[in-house]
Amino acid sequence: MAKATKKQLAINMVANIVAFCVQFGVNFFLTPYIVKQLGSEAYGFVTLSFNIAGFASIITTAFDSMVARFVLMEDTKGNNDVATKYFNSALIADTVLAIILSIPFGLVVFFASDLLSIPVRLIADVQLAFAFAFLGTLINLVFASFGCVYYVKNRLDLEARRNIEGNIIRAIALIALFVLLPAKIYFITGTVLIVTIYNCAANLHYKRKLMPEIKINAQSFSFQSIKKLLSSGIWNSVNSLSTTLLNTLDVLITNLFLGAATSGIYALVKTVPNFLNQLIAILVKVFVPNINILYAQGKKDELLKEVLFSVRVMGFLATIPIGFLMVFGDGFFEAWVPTQDNKLLQSLSLLTLFPLIASSIISVIVNVYITTNKLRVPALVLLGVGIINLALVVTLLTFTDLGVWTVPIVGMTTQLLYYVGFQPIYAARCLNLPWHTFYKAIALSSACTITMVAACLLYRSVFEVHGWIQLIIAGMVCSVIALAINFFVIFNRSERASVLAKLPIRKK
Repeated sequence: MAKATKKQLAINMVANIVAFCVQFGVNFFLTPYIVKQLGSEAYGFVTLSFNIAGFASIITTAFDSMVARFVLMEDTKGNNDVATKYFNSALIADTVLAIILSIPFGLVVFFASDLLSIPVRLIADVQLAFAFAFLGTLINLVFASFGCVYYVKNRLDLEARRNIEGNIIRAIALIALFVLLPAKIYFITGTVLIVTIYNCAANLHYKRKLMPEIKINAQSFSFQSIKKLLSSGIWNSVNSLSTTLLNTLDVLITNLFLGAATSGIYALVKTVPNFLNQLIAILVKVFVPNINILYAQGKKDELLKEVLFSVRVMGFLATIPIGFLMVFGDGFFEAWVPTQDNKLLQSLSLLTLFPLIASSIISVIVNVYITTNKLRVPALVLLGVGIINLALVVTLLTFTDLGVWTVPIVGMTTQLLYYVGFQPIYAARCLNLPWHTFYKAIALSSACTITMVAACLLYRSVFEVHGWIQLIIAGMVCSVIALAINFFVIFNRSERASVLAKLPIRKK
C-alpha cells in the first residue's frame, strides 16, 4: 500500500471513530433521561420509528448501494461521462422514489394507533416522531447520490467531520428543547431531521469542491445506467430485506406480540449492539475504497493482503467493547438505566453479542461481493436465512412461553450459521481462492474476544465494579491488557513493525 494511501487510511479511521464517539455520546446520555422521564415503552417507539423509516432502504438500496461503486470505478479510469450518467440517473430515480414513498409513510403516521400497540397518552407524540423520522428519510433519499463523493475521492475524513458537526448541532438543539420544554420523544427524531438537512447541504458543498467533473444534469439520465445499477443493486435490496427480517423487525414483532412495555425493554437491549454495529460499519467503510481501487487496478495479491489485514484489524478493535459488555454488562445497564432490571437486560444482551463477534470480524469480507459485483447468491442465501428467522420467531411466540427470549435466541442461532458457515466460503469463491482462505484470520480475530473476556473476568475477581467511574477504570485497564496481548496474537512481525513506526514516539 502506498505511503499516501496508508496515511489517508489512518486519517479516515481516526476521523470516523471520533465522529462515532460524538454521535454515541449524544444518544448514550440522552437515553436514560428519556427512559426516566417517559418510561422504557416510550423509548421503544423512538427505535421503532427509525426502524420503520429504514424499511425504505429495502427499495432504495437497489440504486444507492452501487452508485459509489460504479462512479468510483469509472472515475478511477477517467471515464467522467459514464460516471456522470450513473450519478444523475441515481439522483433522478431517488427523487421519484421519495415522492412515491411519501404516500405509505403518510398512511403510517395517520393510522399509527391502528397498526401498533400504542398507549393513548403517547399516540400524538408517536405520530410526530414517525413524521419527523419519515421526512428525514425522504430528504436523505433525494440527496443520497451526493454522499458518494467521500467514497469516490477516498475522503471519509470529511464525511466524519460533517458527522461531528451535525451531532454537535443536534446536541445543542436537544439540550435546548429538553431544558426549555417538557420531554417528548419526537424531540429525538426532530433533531435527527435537522442533522439530515445539514448533512445534505454539506454533501452538496463537498460534491462541488471535490467532484466538479461530475455535473448535475437531468439530460445525463440514462435508462441503461439505471438498468445496470438495478441489475447489481437489486441484490443489495434483497440483502436489505433479509437484514430487516433478521435484525430490524425484532422490536416491531415484540410490540405486536408482547406489547409496548416489552418492546421498550428489548429496544434498550438492542441499543448498545446497534451502536456497535454503527462503529463496525464506520471502521469497515475505511477499508472499502482501497479494496475497490486495488480490484479496479487488477492487483489481486495486494487485494487479498488488504482484506486479510482488514479482518484482523476488525477483530483487534471491535471485540474489545464486545468482550467488555459480556462481563460487565450488568454493571453497565445498572449505571446507564438504573430504573430497569439490569440482570434481565444483561442476559438478553449476551444473546445479541455472540453473533456480533462474527459479524464484526467478517464484515470486511462481505464487501468482496460488492467489489466483485457477485451479489445474487449471497443475497438469496441471506433472504432464506431471514425468512427462516422470521418464521421461527413467529412460530415460537405463538406456540411457546419463551416470550421476549424468543427473538434473541433465534436471531443468534440463524446469524451465526450464516456469518460463519457461508460468508467466508463464498467470498473466497468470488476471488477464486480456496474455500478456507479466510478462516485462519477469522479464528485469530475471534481469539481477541477471549483475551478481553479473560482480562475482564480476572479484573472482576479482584475488584468490585459499580458505577461509571469504576466501569471506566475497568474498561481502560482491561482494554490495555487485551490490546497489548492481541497485538502480538493478531499481527505478524512486519505488520507490528509497520504499526509501531506510525506511533508518535521520538527515536533516541
